[in-house]
Amino acid sequence: MTLLVGRRVLLVEDESLVAMLAEDMLVDLGCEVVVAMRLDKALAQARTGSFDLAVLDVNLGDARSYPIADLLFERRTPFLFATGYGRQGLEEAYKAVPVLQKPYQAAPLEHLLKRLLTGDAQARTGAGGSLMACACHTPAGQPIRADHCR
Repeated sequence: MTLLVGRRVLLVEDESLVAMLAEDMLVDLGCEVVVAMRLDKALAQARTGSFDLAVLDVNLGDARSYPIADLLFERRTPFLFATGYGRQGLEEAYKAVPVLQKPYQAAPLEHLLKRLLTGDAQARTGAGGSLMACACHTPAGQPIRADHCR
């Protein structure tokens, strides 16, 4: 039995095919998934729903998912950002949040979600602001793709 089985995950992704792919990956990991494809729907879910984890696409059409992130911070719900732009695509205030490099791939998704549940992912920044070592990042702190994941 894996750590992710039965966990409720809020998936915020505005591209329908990408959302279906990510949802399938999460279901394969044993998660119960709630998908929100627009900012207003995601905010409503984050306000009223009970989630163990969340996966947030950074860019939602002409909006960003930062208001959802702020709400999840308040509710102490662990989350990660998913983006094709990597960490450099994030506003400074969110740079400590774990980033899943798009396109979605199962191995790094599972790895980061497990790290979020064990509390490892939130303590990613070490003394002096440098990123700590992790199998999902290069020594320079850049996210790596699944084919390089250990």
